[in-house]
Amino acid sequence: MISSVSSSHTTVRQRDCAPLLTRDGERMVVWLDGEHDIATVFALADALEKATSSSDADVIVDLSGVTFIGAATVGVLLRGLDTLRRQSRGLTLRAPSRCATRVIEVFGLNGLVEAVATEPGG
Repeated sequence: MISSVSSSHTTVRQRDCAPLLTRDGERMVVWLDGEHDIATVFALADALEKATSSSDADVIVDLSGVTFIGAATVGVLLRGLDTLRRQSRGLTLRAPSRCATRVIEVFGLNGLVEAVATEPGG
């Protein structure tokens, strides 16, 4: 859903894209879905702030439902990573979609992607 917010000087389009927060064992999970760009960075920053302040756990950002990810979103993720590292905590990217994988590779963030468990002999 896209809504318009008007001021006397500018019109800003905002998407209703509040990330979902859940737990995965001890870790907090931020679920992203749809398009994430400059219009959604405040919602992501808010979700990461809630995830980092609600516990002392590491944070996972699930990117499986992402259909577009922009550089502004990557910037928010990197700031979240920096905050967590200063607290001796970690940030992991889980199940990136195809488009998210391309952006992760361009920014050299492959090391943040959660390893997929494989079965013996598979």
